[in-house]
Amino acid sequence: MSDLKIETCVMSVSDKSGIVELAKFMQERGVTIISTGGTGKLLLENGVRVTAIREVTGNEHDDYFDGRMKTLSFNYESALLYKRDNAKHVAQAKELGVPKIDMVVCNLYPFEKVTCDPECTTDTAIENIDIGGPCMVRAAAKNYYHVAVVTNPGMYAEIMAEMKEHDGCVTKKIRARLAVEAFKKTASYDSTIDQFFSHRILDEAVLRLNYRNGQQLGRYAENWHQKGWLFQSPTVVEPTVPHAKQVHGGSLGYNNYLDAESALRSVLEQGDVTAVSIIKHNNPCGYATGETLREAIERGWQGDPVSAFGSVIAVTRPFDKETAEFLKDKFVEVLLAPSISGETLEYIKSLGKSKANFRLFEYGHIETKPEVVHMDYRAIPGGMLTQVRDEKFYLTENMEELFKPAFEAECENSGKKLTIGIVTKAQPPKDRMGLYEFALRHVRHVKSNAICIYREYEPGKYQVLGMGCGQPNRKDSVMLAGMRATDNIGREFVDNKLDGNKDEYVRSVLAADNVVLVSDAMFPFRDGLDNAASTGVKYVIQPGGSMRDEEVIAAADEHGIAMVHTGVRKFYH
Repeated sequence: MSDLKIETCVMSVSDKSGIVELAKFMQERGVTIISTGGTGKLLLENGVRVTAIREVTGNEHDDYFDGRMKTLSFNYESALLYKRDNAKHVAQAKELGVPKIDMVVCNLYPFEKVTCDPECTTDTAIENIDIGGPCMVRAAAKNYYHVAVVTNPGMYAEIMAEMKEHDGCVTKKIRARLAVEAFKKTASYDSTIDQFFSHRILDEAVLRLNYRNGQQLGRYAENWHQKGWLFQSPTVVEPTVPHAKQVHGGSLGYNNYLDAESALRSVLEQGDVTAVSIIKHNNPCGYATGETLREAIERGWQGDPVSAFGSVIAVTRPFDKETAEFLKDKFVEVLLAPSISGETLEYIKSLGKSKANFRLFEYGHIETKPEVVHMDYRAIPGGMLTQVRDEKFYLTENMEELFKPAFEAECENSGKKLTIGIVTKAQPPKDRMGLYEFALRHVRHVKSNAICIYREYEPGKYQVLGMGCGQPNRKDSVMLAGMRATDNIGREFVDNKLDGNKDEYVRSVLAADNVVLVSDAMFPFRDGLDNAASTGVKYVIQPGGSMRDEEVIAAADEHGIAMVHTGVRKFYH
């Protein structure tokens, strides 16, 4: 299994990017290039000498049956499979006139790309099933002791660098890695074919997930007695924690990954604004926007300064020194930012042991969401649950259309008919729509039953005042949210040394038109709304849809509360 001198190379590719450059590189080093129809034509047009594949297969023509038969033959597959260090194999190859092929460069018909089109016909899909390609790839990969196989155009530069460094050879280490990549490719390819035809012919949905690079996580997983692993998806179209770049601190544990994912997904809800999400046990207990990142994190921290101890934080702006200074004396496990400046990193390091294990990650530039339907998955014993990601906040096209007198709307997915809009006599202030949008984008990330209270603390700047999460009944969630908001506003009164009575100040803040209470799901009985009224809040947003909506609306009218129904439930389990 020594270094392999590349003297003969077969090139047969569907994706032709970079193939001419690679072929010219090979030709300059005296490598004989064997190629199939389309690839060979392109190489000839670009001045590369090519031996036709029929010289190896023994066929009279390069292809038959409209291209369905090209490379499959005893001679060609034998050229890939016989062992060069086995005297019997070498003698048989010589007797049969089987040549020695050292490298195969092959990528497959674009079945995945073609069948992504919902208009793709069965006949079109069939004609894009590669037969000869997977055969030659698997044969070369099986015999990687003696053959190199390249299935990814992104590897061409590395192959050329490898051959330059090793006098035209490919090392055993690289050949082994190339073989594994080849097996992954054919496995994924066959999986895609299975999924398409199982659905098209058998009307059977098949789910085959592809995760790689599995690594054990630290000393334990969720609890001390459990072991855990992380696997990465090879294809992502959004910022993710497993693909983020770590720039400081130790490795993440199982719970860190869960909290970091919650932090990143929740903060990205706010789009291109300066925002902070502070996570504890998967709930965004601190959440705010601000003019600067320092302002946003200060306001976010106010949401629950006790729970923020040992938290995981994600932000939408580069992590700067001013924000790092705010965290100097605070215990935070992990922080994720689009980027982290060198100045900030040096400052964190200068704090010594207290921040030695402060895990810092860069998740990259936030781009506009591509038009992709994101799916969420959850494994349960004996099965896998999957659903389209929750990215809808109201049944109207925009918030403005929601702020109208009550009207009937229908959920397109479920067919459920709901009364949405302003359902009470009291009217909510229409100049607070930014606050309501902020609130709905936060509450969807809070574990059900979820009740949260929000404030627009300055024009266009928002924060969570109180969160009630994860309770088996909505009444308790309301009380928890009210209690937390009361504590936070009371602390604000004391910290700012305000004049007057603290309790009166708290009540005045909660009753103001820049504060709103949001429920992730309907109030099934009026008691939940009565509890909401007891907090002093005068504005409520909820989905509606209860059998007792009229009773709940009547209760809101009794309390002088303005209430809006969105028609969209935000359960999160």
